[in-house]
Amino acid sequence: MSHLKLLTNLILLLAFLSFTACFDNKSEVKEIKTILLEGEPSDEHATLSQKYFEEGEFKKALEEDKKQLKEDLKYYKEKSPEIALDYNNIGLDYDELKEYTKAIEYYQKSMKIDKMTLDENSTERATTYYNFASSNSNLGNYKIALEYYFKALNIDKIGLGEFSQEVIGEYEDIAKVYEKSGKTDLAIKYYQTIVDILSDGSNGQNERLKRAKAKIEALKKKTK
Repeated sequence: MSHLKLLTNLILLLAFLSFTACFDNKSEVKEIKTILLEGEPSDEHATLSQKYFEEGEFKKALEEDKKQLKEDLKYYKEKSPEIALDYNNIGLDYDELKEYTKAIEYYQKSMKIDKMTLDENSTERATTYYNFASSNSNLGNYKIALEYYFKALNIDKIGLGEFSQEVIGEYEDIAKVYEKSGKTDLAIKYYQTIVDILSDGSNGQNERLKRAKAKIEALKKKTK
């Protein structure tokens, strides 16, 4: 499973700010309004980064994401969802460049802001948890990886549904971590969860179903 890079969306944010102005809780509205400072930032660098990322030009994507962060810091307070998004995207670039320690550094910055600005069950938080888990898994930090894969899983089950592609992908990654760490029984358990979800064929993920079944068979042979 791979979460896509998240592009900035100024229009949605401004609509959200206008919507919150209708509420009576003035202190809460004030707190949200101060996220956006004067002027309107450009999304030019984020758009270029997305293009380079999709083309596999990760160094160029990283350059553009860092420029986008610099641009956004002119208009947004540092502790705002927009800046957290920039940190997350920079982390993704470093992850693709296999600079996992750097990626983790930026995901941690993103999570710190998310904790202060987003609901605990926000799927945006789940995305960063997932990315953080992935980098830790690549470094062999399996305990931390599992902790954050489960955090992402629990949020996405609520926000996206138990049978969503994201949730199934998280089950798959959890199974892989258990497999890498030698916990074969638990790996089989989570691959079996995928099989149970996809066995009726309604999700249109036949390749993932075949892969999970093959993994179960291979792991069972190892334990004999």
